[in-house]
Amino acid sequence: MNLGIELALAAGCYLLGGISPGYWLVRWKTGRDVREQGSGSSGATNSGLLLGRGGFALTLVLDALKGATAVLAARMLGATTEWTALAALAVVVGHIWPAQLQFRGGRGVAPLIGAWLVLAPLALAPCLVLGALVLFASRAFVRSGLAGLLLLPLAVWWQLHSAVPVALSTLTVAVVLFAHRRHLLPPRTAALQPPGGHR
Repeated sequence: MNLGIELALAAGCYLLGGISPGYWLVRWKTGRDVREQGSGSSGATNSGLLLGRGGFALTLVLDALKGATAVLAARMLGATTEWTALAALAVVVGHIWPAQLQFRGGRGVAPLIGAWLVLAPLALAPCLVLGALVLFASRAFVRSGLAGLLLLPLAVWWQLHSAVPVALSTLTVAVVLFAHRRHLLPPRTAALQPPGGHR
């Protein structure tokens, strides 16, 4: 592959990530913008609030398939592991900040899992184990999943032994953590509330 094709691949993966199943399923079923409900995300969890468990599951699978498709397309085009890891990052960035939806999308976990499930499946195993242990201990679903993802760069090194995919997986996890910052930081209103409660 030459540089032009590789850059076009990254751009195409970004645009693929911007196709939001949750947004369009909710729009089709209810006529509403899912991003105006709940957490403001177009991902599976927020879509499930309006579509139920079936809508949650379908959105989750379709979002994961975007990530898997990006990596498979990169491989079919003969991309190196490094450029394939970039394709995985691009599809996650497109999912979180889709140009098609004014840069307001999901949080990126599902396409990340889909991409790395194809790119380095063994690397996801320790992430799932850690996430399950944190979930068992804390019962905090979102935070346990994010905790599991922290192991991804180390697990990628263990499977691939290549610095560039490790760096790109680290950047991908950082992007997903940034997208979830509201789940990780204490509410600002609580910090600003004066002693003695509400005024």
